[in-house]
Amino acid sequence: MHDAATILVRALLVGFAGAIGTLLRAGCNSLALRLLGDGFPWGTLIVNIVGSFAFGAIVTLARGGSWRADHEVILLVGLLGGFSTYSSFAFQSVEMLSTGRAALAVAYVAASVLLGLGAAWAGMRLCG
Repeated sequence: MHDAATILVRALLVGFAGAIGTLLRAGCNSLALRLLGDGFPWGTLIVNIVGSFAFGAIVTLARGGSWRADHEVILLVGLLGGFSTYSSFAFQSVEMLSTGRAALAVAYVAASVLLGLGAAWAGMRLCG
């Protein structure tokens, strides 16, 4: 059984990791916008692929006993929860559809899903 102090510390660590993930996401989005322009949501795509890879790697390492369960929660829920959000993906996809850019929306959805699955698999293979 965990005492209240342990639960509070864990919650604060998840929140801090989430803040770091959010800052990393903002930095990636800004960099992608500067380097690749605003004609396609490159930043979100890149973040989702990197986040998918990291999720696969973290889960694989945690299952292999390399990390404690607390570390897994901090990294998956906190860091990656702040870093990679599919809510942005869904909104941007619907926005493209609603503005008549159906082909671009389909390409974005397909790339996000297929590359995300591949990245998660690669993270698991490289760390397993």
